[in-house]
Amino acid sequence: MFPLHIHMPGREASASALRTTLSDALERLYARDTALPAHRLASLLVTDETATEGEAAGRSPLQRTDTADGYRLTLSARFAEQALAGDPEQVLELVHLLHRELWRGELAQEHAPKRADEDALMAQFSPIVDLMFDEYRANRASAWSLPGRSDLLLPHLMGLLQELPAACDRARADYQLDGDLDALTGLSMARLALLMQSVAFSLGYLAGLGRTVADIAPELKDALDNAFIAREWPRISALLAGAANSRNEDRAVQLDLLRIRVMAIFEGMGLRMRVDGSGLRVDVSAASTGALEAAAARLTAGEGQA
Repeated sequence: MFPLHIHMPGREASASALRTTLSDALERLYARDTALPAHRLASLLVTDETATEGEAAGRSPLQRTDTADGYRLTLSARFAEQALAGDPEQVLELVHLLHRELWRGELAQEHAPKRADEDALMAQFSPIVDLMFDEYRANRASAWSLPGRSDLLLPHLMGLLQELPAACDRARADYQLDGDLDALTGLSMARLALLMQSVAFSLGYLAGLGRTVADIAPELKDALDNAFIAREWPRISALLAGAANSRNEDRAVQLDLLRIRVMAIFEGMGLRMRVDGSGLRVDVSAASTGALEAAAARLTAGEGQA
């Protein structure tokens, strides 16, 4: 019996149905995925008390709390009921959501290996690489439960790749006018983290399914081939796979190489981070003339309104 708790006061019939369905789903998941240790799951709580505001703000209906030797999951009863009342694909999406989070909880018990001689420059990109590695492994491991109509987040990734060059150009133009390097660096690192998480998300599923972007949608493959990360895509794919398939020092080497590739993409966004005698420095490429003119116009308009 799995540690499943239902907290739905006054709705005993619904609670009983959810208990039966979710118990069966967990039993089937663990029976199929024998690499996933069942004992790590301390409890699964299904409750009406999941914060409605959090769900409205886009927070996942399934939350995880890590413990010293496992993790606890909290699932929104409203989300679960809506999924189970929908079409079969929605039921599969609920099952996959559970499956992927079970793997994330398992992987959270590990710690990405760090090289003892990691320098200040590498350390800036380590959190992004750690996030990529966990996202890739969780999605690769849970790919078999993915609903058939899933787009693997590829359209979202393509949208990012199409929008980022112009957005980075605008940010560099703003910097050339206001000189706020901290704001530019913070914004650029946040954009890099989102992009790299999306890349790892898609690559993990593709690896788990044994497919390529061209298999999913040729038009997305064309867009990727023309994107500014086109050269890095196969390198990142190979390094993530290599790190996932290795251990200890070999894994650390793969992740170090991945940090270098992520730094190359950062440079592709028009910034280069380096270390000199005074510490970390960021070199910024010049913005385009059009972006500078647009930034100046925005600044002038803002001053006129002040």
